[in-house]
Amino acid sequence: MARYSAPALEKGLDILEHLSSTRAALNLGELADALGRTRSEIFRMVAVLEARGYLERVGADRYVAADKLFRLGLNRPLHRSLTDAALPVMRDFAESTGYSCHLAVPSGTQMVVIARVESVSHIGFSVRIGYRQPLVRTGSGHCLLAFMSERRRERTLAAIAVEEPGFDFAALAARLDQFRRAGRIVRASGITDGVTDVSLPIFDPEDTGAVAALTCPHLRILSDPVEPEALADEVDRSAQRISAALAAPVAALDADVIHSRPAAPKGERN
Repeated sequence: MARYSAPALEKGLDILEHLSSTRAALNLGELADALGRTRSEIFRMVAVLEARGYLERVGADRYVAADKLFRLGLNRPLHRSLTDAALPVMRDFAESTGYSCHLAVPSGTQMVVIARVESVSHIGFSVRIGYRQPLVRTGSGHCLLAFMSERRRERTLAAIAVEEPGFDFAALAARLDQFRRAGRIVRASGITDGVTDVSLPIFDPEDTGAVAALTCPHLRILSDPVEPEALADEVDRSAQRISAALAAPVAALDADVIHSRPAAPKGERN
């Protein structure tokens, strides 16, 4: 039992947590019913949260959670060091291969994108910062599950089992074992037809498993084809550079770790 009580704070957190967990925009009545409260109990709290940028209004009277909490979360030291180490390497990757890439981290039973670099090609596929999906549906999510520490994976899978009690965990375990043996994820996207997820883990020396996944959505461009496995080799080199940057003392980062350009795969874009 909590030692202290702060009813107003708890009410605000209940609102944020509920709206963050649902994809639907809710009006005051629907939100009040979901929380077991009255409209008058939550009216002022919703108004303040909207004024402070934590909620956004959809239409005349419906609300969704804004991304302010996510942006605040990006200021965590781990996320700052990840993006600081990753972005120069990701820019090199995008420029040399012509493909976009993004960096995802685990967030409960989901993965969330915390950084991205657009393709320099005229044709490409990318996802926005803040994009979320269940870990079990994406290449980034499978990468995170396969290479995170065993203890964290057990906790995460237990949480997924609560949310999706009918999920086939035996099949998932077999896939994760296969990915660990391969050292990478190359799989058809579970979200978009025609896209192959190419994902490699990022390791932090202070963690026993992967802390992030570097992912490139592969599209086969007929005028300049690059096979997914060839692209995976480039993602692998970039992921290793980011991991090395995380392991290096901030004041002693070797320029070769951050600024050197990886070799482009066959079919390099102009």
